[in-house]
Amino acid sequence: MQQVLFHIPFTASLFGPDGVPLYGFGAMLFLVFVITAMLWGPIRLPAVGVPKEKVQDIAIVLFLTGIIGARIVYMWQYSRNFPDKSLWELAKSFVKIWEGGIVFYGSVAGGLLGYFVFYRLVLRKFQISTPRIADAIAPLLAIGLAVGRVGCYLNGCCWGQVACQECQTVPLPTLGEFPLLSAHARSQLVDPFRSKEQGNLPSGDDDQHLPQIHGLQTSTGFTLKPAISAARDPSADPRSVVAALEPGSAAAKSGLAPNDLIVGVNGEPNRIVVVLTGQAEAVAAALKRALELGGVGIGDSADSYAVATRVTFDTVESYRKAVAALLETDKTVMVSAHDQLWDLVKTDWPRGQKRLNLTVQRGSDTAQIAFTPKTVTFYPTQLYETISMVLITLLLVAFQPFRRHHGQVMVLLMLTYGVHRFLNEAIRIEPTYSLGLTLSQWISVGIISAGLLLELYLRKTQTKLPAGLQPLGTAAA
Repeated sequence: MQQVLFHIPFTASLFGPDGVPLYGFGAMLFLVFVITAMLWGPIRLPAVGVPKEKVQDIAIVLFLTGIIGARIVYMWQYSRNFPDKSLWELAKSFVKIWEGGIVFYGSVAGGLLGYFVFYRLVLRKFQISTPRIADAIAPLLAIGLAVGRVGCYLNGCCWGQVACQECQTVPLPTLGEFPLLSAHARSQLVDPFRSKEQGNLPSGDDDQHLPQIHGLQTSTGFTLKPAISAARDPSADPRSVVAALEPGSAAAKSGLAPNDLIVGVNGEPNRIVVVLTGQAEAVAAALKRALELGGVGIGDSADSYAVATRVTFDTVESYRKAVAALLETDKTVMVSAHDQLWDLVKTDWPRGQKRLNLTVQRGSDTAQIAFTPKTVTFYPTQLYETISMVLITLLLVAFQPFRRHHGQVMVLLMLTYGVHRFLNEAIRIEPTYSLGLTLSQWISVGIISAGLLLELYLRKTQTKLPAGLQPLGTAAA
């Protein structure tokens, strides 16, 4: 997994310490556009009558409408991942395509709509046969999927089920593991299973739609000693102390040890984070007092009941002094504390970063520890699809001279991809619906059925082609 391929160096002074990131997922989408619209498309499409000057136009239309359709279907299928349903927040989430989150079948719907609009407005006057265009586009779609799934792998999304050691008929120790802290699958591996009874599922969700594989790993490969609450003992140090290490984990191999006190994270002090919760006026007064005692405010959140404000302290001494004063000032404000490590691991981990760099204190000594927590092994279904689509691309090109009528290459793509996707979905972690099938499996059934019906229709409406046709782009195509 390589969410960020690299940062553009000369942009560092304008866009943060590292500069503008080049995301692996976005880079693969760009490569798909280059291959289909600039390299292979200009060879195949003019061979069926599309004017050369219109090739890139149709490619851009299909690419953009396909991405839009894919994103819409994803946000609909995983609506629980977008709790803020306001138009502005949904729009902001929609454009973050570089973070992943698209569904191929949505791109099919969007691309079809874009094609028919473009055909009606532009291509119709050239009297080009849509089945001929479909045959030209079919291998482009297949190779585009092959490259696009590499982007999914780099992004760490679209993962398969956990592959237990007994299930691994083929060893998957490297391809099926991802850097845990930046992996999309982390919440499914680490967070406790959620239920309606716990009151933290969006209305309308069903427990059976959530993958029940939670609790397989710790967040970092080690557990922490229980923290003493600030209210019970204001003098206690709330920073993380290692309790135990997972045998064989990257943390265990790094030299981290039980009872290590974590005093630094990723080159920064492991600051203490104090959370002030209560009514707005009381929290505002407590915040003012905390800032006077050396705290640094780092943001708040509010709902109809209470306001929660976070304040950080660089040293244990300043934290102890501030908490003691806050607890004496206003008993209606709840004071709790954790550390910067907890914030980073739970909510604020930088996208694209893999390694966890810790400074630990052992008695009077300090040590530097660095390691990359890894997920348990998943089936790399992204790469399975890449391999399948490369093979299907070769099949489509090889079948082209033997097609009985125009449009049959597209029919073959619909049938082969539908079968592949149905089977690949069986080893992915997706919400299930009627008869225990995922949304994509149901769409696969629909695509296969549509392909069969399309073949029957084309057999009746298209002229039978002579045997031994040349591939598109050659003289007799």
